[in-house]
Amino acid sequence: MNNLHFKEFFKNFLFDLDNFITIYDDTLHVFNFNKLNKLSDTEIVLTINNKIVKIEGENLKIKQMTKQELLIKGTLKKVEFKYD
Repeated sequence: MNNLHFKEFFKNFLFDLDNFITIYDDTLHVFNFNKLNKLSDTEIVLTINNKIVKIEGENLKIKQMTKQELLIKGTLKKVEFKYD
């Protein structure tokens, strides 16, 4: 397996998910969300498939947003998942 094939294999292995959330330091990365339901500096609520994701914290701000991805920065206090 040459380097290019290995790189693509590893990338596909890591991202073989319909959606995911990654948290590091003061940043939360959401991949493949459906809807932004609520946005304030203390609470962000998203719909991801059949789940409602509630993010609570302080000074929450959306730093980047595309059709599929969301990057949130701030002091994260709680992330809660509820099924519709």
